[in-house]
Parts: sequence; structure tokens; C-alpha cells
Amino acid sequence: MKTLLLFVLVLSVSLTSYARQGTSTNKKARTKSQKTVKHLPTWASTYNYKGEEHLYFEDYNAFYDPKRGGYVFQENGKWSFTPTVPPYMSNADLNKTHVKILKGLSLDLQPELNYPQYMKLGPTVPGTNLTPVPGNAMPNSQ
Repeated sequence: MKTLLLFVLVLSVSLTSYARQGTSTNKKARTKSQKTVKHLPTWASTYNYKGEEHLYFEDYNAFYDPKRGGYVFQENGKWSFTPTVPPYMSNADLNKTHVKILKGLSLDLQPELNYPQYMKLGPTVPGTNLTPVPGNAMPNSQ
């Protein structure tokens, strides 16, 4: 148990340090880099999604990455990217699927690289679509 707690603590500190690397002290520069989406997908309004965080489609094991402007999904055991909905999700009603909004995960990070760590941290915050990310306090339900 102590080993697991130590691992989670080290991982949390590492992810926080990695997320902070290369960040500007200029607030305008950070804000501009965080808001890179010009055209949100049609499903975005269903979840009150503004493209300021990564979004995880629980039912499809896929992410929407607003910085790259597309979807990240597993294909043959490897993560792939596409600017359009992945073929296996093309007939899905993305307005009715389970999603998690990954609050606190920098858009400079690729969500798939951290998948094993933050998906184990638990379910979404009740009453929201928010998922905890290591090293970041969760906001109150909004």
C-alpha cells in the first residue's frame, strides 16, 4: 500500500512538473495557447464544452483534443489521431454518450499519454462531466 501511495505521489508531482514546463509567465500568452479551437464539433453544446480542456468519450475509449483539433483513439493497440470522428464512432450519437471533461490537464499535453494514470483516479465528479487529473484540485460542481 505504501508503495502504491508513493507511486501515485511521485507520478502526481511528475505530471504537475511536466505540465508546468515551458509555460509562459505572460498570462495573455497562456490564455491564447489554451484557446486554440476555432470550430467546435456539433456535439460540444450538449456538454457545455468550450474546447478549453481535453474531453474523453468513455463509451468509445477516445479523446477529443482541442489543441490538435481532432480525435485520439486506440487502433491495433496504439493511439492514433484523426481530425474527423474515427470510423468506429461515425454512426454514434455523440450527443448521448458518456463523456469526461479533463479539467486541469494542460492542452500542451497529449491526453492519451497520461491515460492510465488519471483514468484510475475515479469517476467523474457527481453532477458534472469533470474528471480529476493528478496534481490538480477539482473545482466545485458547476
